[in-house]
Amino acid sequence: MNDLMELNKETALRLWTQQFGSKQKAFDFSGREIAKAAYNDRGSKFGWNVDHIFPQSKGGKTVDHNLVCCHILTNDEKADKLCFKANGKEYEIQKRQNHYEIIPKAAESNSKSSQPKKSKSTNFYDAAQGLKYWDSYQESDSKLFVGYAKIEVQLNQSTYYSLRRIGDSNASDDFLDRYLRFLKKIFGKDYVFIEKESGYSSRFIFTVIDSSVDTKEETENLLDKCVLLNTYTEYFVSHQKCQSIRIVCGMKCYDDNKILAENFKRDIINKQISFQYKLAIDELIKINTTANDKVSKGYYTEFYEYNFVFTKLSQDLSKQN
Repeated sequence: MNDLMELNKETALRLWTQQFGSKQKAFDFSGREIAKAAYNDRGSKFGWNVDHIFPQSKGGKTVDHNLVCCHILTNDEKADKLCFKANGKEYEIQKRQNHYEIIPKAAESNSKSSQPKKSKSTNFYDAAQGLKYWDSYQESDSKLFVGYAKIEVQLNQSTYYSLRRIGDSNASDDFLDRYLRFLKKIFGKDYVFIEKESGYSSRFIFTVIDSSVDTKEETENLLDKCVLLNTYTEYFVSHQKCQSIRIVCGMKCYDDNKILAENFKRDIINKQISFQYKLAIDELIKINTTANDKVSKGYYTEFYEYNFVFTKLSQDLSKQN
């Protein structure tokens, strides 16, 4: 996959917000203090910039989950080494499931702070970027690819009967209404549909549509967002009176816009799915992402189990009351 993100001040400040929220000062992973206003300022004792966790020189990707905000001195000490000393402490880069983490050398903890990546524009005046973009296309780049996530939310009966009508202006504290807005924020899409199983069932199906999965980079991005959502699932189940949440990430391929328009609703929105895993992926997601060699298909299902999480986020969520 190609590197589509441009590392600039705008990207750096966005990553700061992801990793430190609204804080104006924070501590990087080595314990050095940094200040938001001192980005790339070598003259400040709080100066910081952005570093690749798994070094770019060794094939590391310029994507959110492989980037970390750190003090300029920490970045200089880390450089492109897989084992290094920063601020007097030893660290190493270790692979965790589908990503890399900076681990204190003597520790066994799983450590990672991450949000899903976002695809950025390609500079076609740069031959290397242009050709990487060309090589990143799905095997049949003349076709149209539509990505989707379908999420089954099974509420506890007591929670379901206490819910007010979705969309009611006074229902901002209802779980389903908040979950709908949560999905829109994570996926960055307004194309999120919700349907309720007929009768008195407390089962709801959310469908997120992502029409921008023409490249493998964008397909990986969709899968990362599903992994992020899966990471929050355990918290929602244990703290929000949900019985279960299960996710399916998939893609559909169409020959042209006419066929897409005729079959889109049937193939995706109205598609009936048996939700057997916490997170599952279909064949197209599997072969067009790094998940290809990490899964095996269940005997009675068209989907592959891919129950991955972002480990540091999962650990942090488990500590929340």
